[in-house]
Amino acid sequence: MINLDQLRIFQAVSETRSFTRAAEVVHLTQPGISKHIKQMEEYYGVPLFDRLGKKVALTQAGEILAEATLDVIASVTAAEQKIDELKGLRGGKLVVGASFPLGIYLLPGIVAAFRKRYPTVEVMVDISLSAKVIAKVLANKLELGLVSQETHDPRLRVRQFMTDELIVIVPRDHRWANRKRVRPQELRKETVIVAARGAGTRAVVEERLNEKGIVLTNVVDFGNMEGAKRAVEAGLGVSIQAKGVVEREIAERSLIGISLAGLDTRLGRFYICRKDKHLSSAARTFLALLQNHARNPG
Repeated sequence: MINLDQLRIFQAVSETRSFTRAAEVVHLTQPGISKHIKQMEEYYGVPLFDRLGKKVALTQAGEILAEATLDVIASVTAAEQKIDELKGLRGGKLVVGASFPLGIYLLPGIVAAFRKRYPTVEVMVDISLSAKVIAKVLANKLELGLVSQETHDPRLRVRQFMTDELIVIVPRDHRWANRKRVRPQELRKETVIVAARGAGTRAVVEERLNEKGIVLTNVVDFGNMEGAKRAVEAGLGVSIQAKGVVEREIAERSLIGISLAGLDTRLGRFYICRKDKHLSSAARTFLALLQNHARNPG
């Protein structure tokens, strides 16, 4: 009979398309992986993979088994999460994804508070672009996601837990440095530093500028908001960022923050999870800490 460990090995091979990479995922040797797959193929009486040099591809039978394996492992994982709840947060793990602004500036304090109360719960944090966090939550690779843009996917539960403000940041010697506010139309004449596509803040800014009929043409992509901040400090251009991620630089006068007039500058911060997923006790407790911090940031 096929057991759960073999199904997990099969899933690792089907996802990585490689016996070698699958061995790294499940912490076995490559010959051990090959042995288990051979036993499964002998049991079913058909090949599950086509061997294509160092890579493998699912056969038609393999595709059928791969689809069923996802359902089986998802069911077992759900059962394990419910069992963990019986332990009163004395074990288990919490996997959280976050966009760069939230992962760098908000999560450390929340995770520290959570770990102080529940030191035996393993916490894993995945910091990425909002679009990638959303995709990983949908793929059931993350239990919770914290993102900088609202998503309307019907498979997701989306809740806003705090609000930030969009502002323009400029270097200290910029001609706008003494201004209290600028209008979005004025950005057309500037080099605007942005994060990579898929970043939540960039998506919100572009959407709201487009609503005003403003398309920025002189744009420099600097990967993420930390790169964007350093580029502005160096005098490469200006940028629109969440106030919460530039507070230190503004206080130290390495950057100047200016209000945006004539544009909706509210920037929501959202947590997301699958509607059909049973949230673990650890996840619910973490969300309570997150919401309490949002209400009482001090």
